[in-house]
Amino acid sequence: MKKNNAQNDKQLGNEELIALEQKVGELTAGWQRTQADFQNFRRQTEEDRKKLIRMANIEFLSNILPVLDNFQLAAKHVPAELESNNWVIGVKQIEKQLESILADSGLEKITSTGLQFDPNFHESIESIASDKPENEIVEEITAGYKFGDVVIRPSRVKISSGQ
Repeated sequence: MKKNNAQNDKQLGNEELIALEQKVGELTAGWQRTQADFQNFRRQTEEDRKKLIRMANIEFLSNILPVLDNFQLAAKHVPAELESNNWVIGVKQIEKQLESILADSGLEKITSTGLQFDPNFHESIESIASDKPENEIVEEITAGYKFGDVVIRPSRVKISSGQ
């Protein structure tokens, strides 16, 4: 009788061991899924954070562009007799410093004069007769800028209508 009880106990022990091993396997698989879900959550959160920072940078840069435009316009209209004035030189230095800071932040000026018109980067405000090929940009009225692959503001240009 004792022998049967020992066999029964041994058999129960094996069944319990198998059940416990299955439970450990289920818990391990659940834990691994939770870990993977958490890693995906962290990755998505980081991507969202980067997108938010990028959008904030684009908004800031688009808000500061009129200030840069005004500096450039002022520098363009300085009378010749004031070109060597220290105050004028100082204002031009501020303009260059602002351009440098914006460039270091990732702002890129869109090149236009002499290129073919591209509606992704340029806004045509006038078509003029010229000896240049049709749709070639003849003059840039307002500089355009981009941040990475996002055009913040297209260049406003005059294009050639051909001959």
